[in-house]
Amino acid sequence: MGTLLEIDRLSVEFATAKGDLQAIEDVSFSICAGEVVCLVGESGSGKSVTSKAILRLIDDENGSITAGSITLDGIEITGLTQDTLRSLRGKRMAMVFQEPMAAFDPVFTIGSQIVETIRRHTRQCTANQAWRQAVELLRRVGIPEPELRMKQYPNELSGGMLQRAMIAMALSCDPELLIADEPTTALDVTIQAQILQLLQDLKTEYRMSILLITHDMGVAAQIADRIVVMYAGKVVEQAATKELFAQPRHPYTQGLLQSITTMESDRSRRLYAIPGSIPGLSEMPTGCRFHPRCPYATDLCVREAPPLQDREGRQTACWHVEQVLADKGKRLVNRVQGAAAEASAAVTAITATATTSAYATAVAAASAAVREPVPPQLDTVPLFELRQVTKHYPYGRSLFSRQKKAIHAVDDVSFSIRKGETFGLVGESGSGKSTLGRVLLHLERPTSGAVLFEGQDLAALSGAQLREQRKQMQMIFQNPYGSVDPRWKIGDIIGEPLSIHTSLSAAERKEHVHELLQLVGLSSAAYDRYPHEFSGGQRQRIGIARAIALQPKFVLADEAVSALDVSVQAQIIHLLEDLRRRLDVTFLFIGHGLNVVRYVSDRIGVMYLGKLVEIAPSETLFRHPAHHYTKALIASVPIPDPAHRQELAVIQGEIPSPASPPSGCRFRTRCPAATARCAEEPPQFREVGEGHFVACHDPVF
Repeated sequence: MGTLLEIDRLSVEFATAKGDLQAIEDVSFSICAGEVVCLVGESGSGKSVTSKAILRLIDDENGSITAGSITLDGIEITGLTQDTLRSLRGKRMAMVFQEPMAAFDPVFTIGSQIVETIRRHTRQCTANQAWRQAVELLRRVGIPEPELRMKQYPNELSGGMLQRAMIAMALSCDPELLIADEPTTALDVTIQAQILQLLQDLKTEYRMSILLITHDMGVAAQIADRIVVMYAGKVVEQAATKELFAQPRHPYTQGLLQSITTMESDRSRRLYAIPGSIPGLSEMPTGCRFHPRCPYATDLCVREAPPLQDREGRQTACWHVEQVLADKGKRLVNRVQGAAAEASAAVTAITATATTSAYATAVAAASAAVREPVPPQLDTVPLFELRQVTKHYPYGRSLFSRQKKAIHAVDDVSFSIRKGETFGLVGESGSGKSTLGRVLLHLERPTSGAVLFEGQDLAALSGAQLREQRKQMQMIFQNPYGSVDPRWKIGDIIGEPLSIHTSLSAAERKEHVHELLQLVGLSSAAYDRYPHEFSGGQRQRIGIARAIALQPKFVLADEAVSALDVSVQAQIIHLLEDLRRRLDVTFLFIGHGLNVVRYVSDRIGVMYLGKLVEIAPSETLFRHPAHHYTKALIASVPIPDPAHRQELAVIQGEIPSPASPPSGCRFRTRCPAATARCAEEPPQFREVGEGHFVACHDPVF
């Protein structure tokens, strides 16, 4: 395969009020025709800047290419005029952005925008021809009823459907290079599986090259031919995907891979997290930029930056590659020897037993040896109880119609959250998870049913009584930056709950805020700084400090780590676990990252279209799912191992509208095991094992 894209020693700077800041330096890599290359690294590593530089989109953001070259099939891009660039964008190279709503104009229909793109680059094409081509593109990317969708506006499509429509628009002129910047980060695992499968199919069908930017190493493992690892604006390693996963040679790559939470992560052990955080553009360290966080750092690393060197067909920028490889080998030998010793002892114990009780003890020891988890012993006293909770949103009423229409956000949900546990809640967007969370905190009143906190019905409380109870119920939001006032200092943000609910003096509040900052791993110097001065992970710590300021009994974490890098995710998970033990906090953890939810949760509930379809202890749910929807969710998770690539299991179709849910079982329209009974009779929520409940006529097992 010939080289399609060649990036050689590329450097980019941005003009700011503080002067010119270098975003990427000396970046080099190439993409062959028909190849998928993944750019990976933490936020701030320069991935998106590199992708935008290829299309010269940085020109609109006060950015400029200060050195190096970008060549697309022999065409040098760095010196082209904007008119020439416009003829290349869309026609020969196109981009899919992370947030599809930002890529479409909300005042024009989906069809009109795709047609405009086609006609701009295909002068001979008539409006009717472009319309038919756009319909076929929407059909090709898996959008049902494409003729109808062409006439709809962006806000009328779901996130997954809108992402597919953006891919269709990017493909409208048959580009040779498709750049996809975090195209699945904000999507559910089921929609993510659909998008990844679509990209793989399109690559094969169109012989298209793909540059995929992601911080999800599972996605990279399943789709990439080669991986380029970036850190603080520089390439630190690049290799074929299988080689990189099997034998990472840079300490940063090794740290990223160790930080991955998988279905096999041992819940009794702390996740690995790379210490510290990525440096800002104005505070780059000398020498190797990773040395402040690197366990192998020496004086040489502090003094001199290591060059990106070719070794055995791959590239690494590290002074201590041999030591990294030697240590990895030692750890592997020790792990294998330890597992073998434990397994041998377990086998000896089983074969030596003579009585039933001794045999049971030996089997328990054997289970521990192979890391078979034992369910934790939890307090059986419920902190929260939901009794047949329903939340409907009326719409479309008129003076001439007696029929009331409503969106069925939550329907007849009953379960309890025990004191001291972390209860996980999973399901696709539109399943009702966040609505249920708001009803639980009584931020919204249920349409029917009851929410009890410590045995007390929240609906029966007066306004003053409810405000008093709110001290015990707090929330951590998905977007920590959007949930705080950017004009307030951190000390004021964290201290606000103390001002409202306590009689502490200003000096006492300040002292308490300093203690909270220390508790969540931030410096006291953060007190007088503003939110924009912190990274995403640091802002999430600020949100956590605010949530625990009043020492609540319950915290709702709504997608609290879904937008964070894998290493930062691990840091926040550790923090939540430490706070849970230290402050005896009960958590409701809502998320679409199933690996993370499994790791943090004692029990997990699965929601679909407003209904609770399954509840089980965490390990039981993932090892023995009873509902077909749960099984499909788990099968949609990409495995972070390129040696076990497989076609991603994709749930067919879209989640139905909550305004008109299907009769009977709501999942039946997408369920491979649906029968006539499923359409006529709603399944009852029943117990199928100890603590394992499911709403299905024909469970999986």
